[in-house]
Amino acid sequence: MANKRGFSFVEVLIFCFISVILLTLIVGMISNSKDFSRTLGCINNMKTISQAIEQFQGDNNETPASLADLYPRYITSNNVFHCPSDSHDGNSYESIYIGRSNIEEDANKMFLACHRHHKNSKAVVAYLSYAVDIGKSQKVTWSGMPVEYGQLCNPGVMGFADGTQVEIKTGNASPLSSFISNEEKIYSIIYVPDKTNTTLEINHHGDTIFEIITPAVIAGVEGTKFTVATLWFPEVEDENPTNSTTVSVTEGAVNLQERTFAGKKKLAPQVLNTMTVNAIGWKESELPPSLLEQSSNPRGRMNFVSRKPKRRHNR
Repeated sequence: MANKRGFSFVEVLIFCFISVILLTLIVGMISNSKDFSRTLGCINNMKTISQAIEQFQGDNNETPASLADLYPRYITSNNVFHCPSDSHDGNSYESIYIGRSNIEEDANKMFLACHRHHKNSKAVVAYLSYAVDIGKSQKVTWSGMPVEYGQLCNPGVMGFADGTQVEIKTGNASPLSSFISNEEKIYSIIYVPDKTNTTLEINHHGDTIFEIITPAVIAGVEGTKFTVATLWFPEVEDENPTNSTTVSVTEGAVNLQERTFAGKKKLAPQVLNTMTVNAIGWKESELPPSLLEQSSNPRGRMNFVSRKPKRRHNR
């Protein structure tokens, strides 16, 4: 009668090792498949939003001040405003929406960037050309520590992957986005929220795209050293509140675009090194719901596009 032979210890170890590898590969494939599906959902959402903005601009000859302006005439389902990778309910894109002028000439400027994908290593980006791409996210630090996109930072130094440094002298500011753009350049944006008195000193490095957004202006830089100072003037009597932004250039050049009236100027030390722009703010009673500050948001973020447009349309 033949002797029954079991598995040796080495064979059991080999079997376990192969099983673990196969299980890891399967779990990874499932996880990547879910990530891909959620990313694709975000891409489709942004394409729908892009088309809706294009229709809105055609009808109203201006860009929407808030994504809420698109609902329900141009976007009929609120699900379009929610990224599948967002673990929170509600509008995923409002706080990262940049309401740019509808006469902006550079089609490679972005107006939405969602960094929630592939463990925050990828960004889904929508451009004014109505193209939607995926870019690799770039790290941003504040006082030497990693900082999340949208997180408000107090006085200290923000550092970017291209070597650019932004010193927050007073008030607060936040990195909105930093990623590899469709032009294969690092594209970084920071913003100054409403109702703040903030002073920033910017030292931009390299051949990269860098923008500072305040309620009054969008400042795009070209290898530049300059200062941005914002002042908030609360409502006096029956007048609307006002956001004032002053840009002073000490080196290089700054392309400045007014947010309310779409005026454009290029600032350089030898031509014009200081410019002050005012933007009429919203009264609390006339703020669109999407622009109201959410007290439940631990970051205290408020939609930074809350400047008053030239006119509102009743629909």
